[in-house]
Amino acid sequence: MNLWQTFEIKKSKYSNCGISFRYENGIDEKLKEKYKSFAKWLRNTYVFPVHLTVYIKNCEKVKLLNGKWVYGSFRWFENKEPYIRIPSKLNQELYQQYDEEELYEQVVSSLVHELSHYFQWVLGLEQDDKTSERQANYFRYRIIDKFNSN
Repeated sequence: MNLWQTFEIKKSKYSNCGISFRYENGIDEKLKEKYKSFAKWLRNTYVFPVHLTVYIKNCEKVKLLNGKWVYGSFRWFENKEPYIRIPSKLNQELYQQYDEEELYEQVVSSLVHELSHYFQWVLGLEQDDKTSERQANYFRYRIIDKFNSN
């Protein structure tokens, strides 16, 4: 199933409720511009049937409710809007592993992974964690490549 094609603007029966971004202070300015460019492309390319807020955090990892530290999280609720948290603090060690553009793509691809979980949730897919993660990882770089080709 192609989660990301299900909600193309031209084919959707949903109203586009949108996606919004909130940035903590201290986020690398070039990375912030990459997020803004990606957000604009997302809004023009896909429908977000339930409004989604993305929090760009100035930290290296975010903590889940179970205490685990991860590179992104998606939370949903029965009676309020879902949200995504993406850690975006870039340390010197990362700059040694990747060039600047690769590093930004790594961080933005974490957002794509979490957005895939959002689409799984909207579609009401009932699948085990392993399947959900594998599906989200499948789309991670495909969506980034599609964005970069525009």
